[in-house]
Amino acid sequence: MTIGVVCALLFLILVIGKKVGFGVIFEKLAILWFKLACSFALLYIAHIIVDGYDIVVPVNLFSALTITILGIPGILCIGVLTVLQ
Repeated sequence: MTIGVVCALLFLILVIGKKVGFGVIFEKLAILWFKLACSFALLYIAHIIVDGYDIVVPVNLFSALTITILGIPGILCIGVLTVLQ
C-alpha cells in the first residue's frame, strides 16, 4: 500500500509539476519535511522534560502532523490534551 501511495504522489507531482514548475513543488515539500522533523524533535524534547512529572507526551505521527500543520496552536492543543489526560 505504501508503494502505491508513493507512486500516486510522484505521478501527481509529475502532472502538477508541468504547470507550476518542479522547483516550487520540491521547495514546498522540503519545507513540509523540515517542519515535520522539527515537530518530532520538539515532541521528543518535551517528552524527556516532563517525564519526571509523570506526564506522558505522545511522540507519534498524529501529534507531529498536528504541530506541523497548525504551528503554535497545534503545540497548545497537544499540551492541553496531554495535561488533561
